[in-house]
Amino acid sequence: MKKVSFIVLTVIMCFFMSFNDAFAREKTLGELEKEAKANRDAYNKAKNQKALSEKERAEAIKQKAQIEIEIKTINNQLVIIEKDVEKLQKDIEKKDKEIKKIMKFVQVSNGESAYLEYAFGASSFTDFIYRVSVAEQLSNYNDELIKGYNQDIKNLEQKQKELVNKQTELSKKEQELTILEARLTKEIETIKEGMLSKDAEYKVQLGVINSMKSRGCTSNDTVTTCQRKTNNNLASTSASYIPIARGYITSDYGNRIINGVKEFHTGIDFAASTGTSVYPVADGQVVATIYNASCGNHMVYVKHNINGHSYVTSYWHLSTFSVSNGRMVNGNTIIGKVAAPASVTGDRCGGGSHVHLNLFDNAGGKWEASAARGFPNSGRINPRKAFPNIPHPKSDGHGGYIPYPVSHN
Repeated sequence: MKKVSFIVLTVIMCFFMSFNDAFAREKTLGELEKEAKANRDAYNKAKNQKALSEKERAEAIKQKAQIEIEIKTINNQLVIIEKDVEKLQKDIEKKDKEIKKIMKFVQVSNGESAYLEYAFGASSFTDFIYRVSVAEQLSNYNDELIKGYNQDIKNLEQKQKELVNKQTELSKKEQELTILEARLTKEIETIKEGMLSKDAEYKVQLGVINSMKSRGCTSNDTVTTCQRKTNNNLASTSASYIPIARGYITSDYGNRIINGVKEFHTGIDFAASTGTSVYPVADGQVVATIYNASCGNHMVYVKHNINGHSYVTSYWHLSTFSVSNGRMVNGNTIIGKVAAPASVTGDRCGGGSHVHLNLFDNAGGKWEASAARGFPNSGRINPRKAFPNIPHPKSDGHGGYIPYPVSHN
């Protein structure tokens, strides 16, 4: 019996320890605000690193451009050298022929008969001496000239070799700079993604925390205690609206096939022309506005009290914000405008011009607690759970949907 009592007591103690631990893990709004500022610091650090990387990349691009100019200059010099060598070789061949022609008549050193033939051609002995002297001088001159040409060729070939080595060295440096430029570009893009993420987290966290404070919560409150304080701030409503002035439902919540790939769609898409007004689906209060150029563009988050249950809706792919945090909105409040297609905005989570409607369960401040930690998009549920009047588009039989016409009024 004592053993059983001990086990029961142990279980009860573990339960209370876990219970207290769970409460201990819930941070106050003040602590969450510090986390938000830490995210902001991370954003600024990434921003500085991005600036340094961009400066380094710019220097690499500048050096690469200079090297390209040097390589082009070297290539031009090599062409000139090749032409000079070719010309010198032709001159050598020409001079060599002249020497052979002279030596055909002047062969004093070997005493061949051609010498006598050349000598007998002289009109006098003086003329003979003159002829031999001139021939020998011409031969020596051409011989020295050829030696000079050969030295010139040797010098040009040495310069050619040096230029080729320099060209190889520069090409290697150019390749290294190209690799560095690519690495820095990738690094900058990675930093940029992280910057967007941290900046978005910071804005969401502060937006949600400030929204809760504007409703009477303090830095010492947790999201749970804040929710208890402000649960009745929003009047309960059952009325709901279509979020665009006019357009079509083009994609439903759930599984779909895009370009042959099956995926889960986390909301409902309302297609409309660029610039079309966007409205909240029910009365409520704006609790966050987020801008993320790479995914979602301008996004507005609105808190609702639907038949006594707390929900939050979000509206993605807007071109701008027409409301700010804390603003009370109704079915006639324009919260933004439909943005241009993703091909124009660069919003990789978008497609054609449309609004993506999300729904979050906020019972007990569930969404606010998640958003206050920097995760505003976790836990998306089917918007029809709160707004069953949203029409169902028909399947096209291929994993997509037939556009269903809708309007706000």
